[in-house]
Formats: sequence, structure tokens, C-alpha cells
Amino acid sequence: MSASAAAPVVACIVVAAGKGERFGHGGKVLAACGGRPLLAWSLDALEAAASVRDVVVVYGAHTEDAIRELVAQGGWPKVSALVPGGASRHASVQAGIDALAGDVAVVLVHDAARPLVEPAQFDAVAGAAGETGAAILATPVADTLKRVADGTIEATVPRTGMWAAQTPQGFRLSEYRAALVRTAGHEDEFTDDASMFESLGWPVRIVPGPRTNLKVTLPEDVMLIEALLTARLAEDSR
Repeated sequence: MSASAAAPVVACIVVAAGKGERFGHGGKVLAACGGRPLLAWSLDALEAAASVRDVVVVYGAHTEDAIRELVAQGGWPKVSALVPGGASRHASVQAGIDALAGDVAVVLVHDAARPLVEPAQFDAVAGAAGETGAAILATPVADTLKRVADGTIEATVPRTGMWAAQTPQGFRLSEYRAALVRTAGHEDEFTDDASMFESLGWPVRIVPGPRTNLKVTLPEDVMLIEALLTARLAEDSR
């Protein structure tokens, strides 16, 4: 393959800086799940993702020592940097962006609290982002949606065309940086990275993902993740 036809360099920012307020303590990404910290499962998947060259882990001040120790002992050679996060998720992603190598062309962003992500999902999002500029993993909404105010239903929201966003989310790095400049001062309006692109009218492709790519938010979520991990490991051992 010629240099001009070479695949773009892909890096992933793993956001592990959250305070875990709904979880009950700030070390959510280090909570034991399947006998290992949540963060370890995502780093395993990234090591196996063929498209990803570099991984940047963004930590919180409350978890810095533990995450540094975990990475030092974990044997994940793709981890190229550990950087402190900011006061918001947006600021934490920005810190990860600033730590990327100069030749990175596509950046993925992944929440460390989604431990069931698989290598192929990183590869699929990276490929779609490289082609179109932006892509996210998502799954169609299956439940009936209700709009509620003060504990009372106001309306049923049609679920046709509704998708639940997941991570990884991927972007051509040049366009992500341009979006940061264009949306400066409005960071609090965006609940994920794709919404920043949406606000500018820039297209974001959907890559269908599995419903099992769950995010740990509450303590009881760990029990469900444990069950799914057990089933996956049993299947892999056959």
C-alpha cells in the first residue's frame, strides 16, 4: 500500500475523569466488575482494535494514583498518555485532544464506564468517521418514551427514528478542532461530542451498536454488567 493510500492514524481518548455522583463514589471507573476494574475492560478492547494506534486516558484528581498504577501494571502498550481531566466532560475531552500525537487524523472518544465495548465497534466507528467526518455508535430505542413534568406524563414521544447514543464516538480530528473553535463558549449545551457537530449542522453517521454496550451509572448497573460479562466469557471459552 502506498503512503497516500495508507489508513489514517486513529487515537482514542478514554474519559475516566467523572465524579460518579449518581454511582455513589468518584471511583466508578475503578469499581470491580468481573474481577477487574471497569476501565480495564475498555483498555483490553482498544488493545485488540486493529484501527487504533494510540490511547489517551483522561483521569480525575481523585483517581489519578489508582489509574496510573492500573495502567502501569496492565500491559496496554497502546496507552501513550495519561492526562488530568477538566471541570467538565467537555474540558476533559479537550485535555485528551491536546495530548494527541501530531499525525493523528481520526479521534475516538469513549466513556470508561462502558466496559462491554468490543474491538470491532471501535474499528467500525473509526472507519465511518474517517469516511464521513463524524460517526457514533448507537442503538434504536425500543421502549415507549414519555415526556414527564412534575411526576406526571405530558405526552408519549414517538420512537420512530429515535436512537440512543453510545460511545465510542469518532471524528476527523481537523473537523473536531474546528468544531471546538466554532462552539467556544457554548460547551455546557452539549451532552456528548456528536451534539457539538449537530449544532453546526454537520452530519454525523450512525453505526448500529448492540444494546449490551451499557453505561454504568448506578450501583445496580454493575450486577447487569457482571451477568453479561460472565455470559461473554463463557461463550469465548467454548
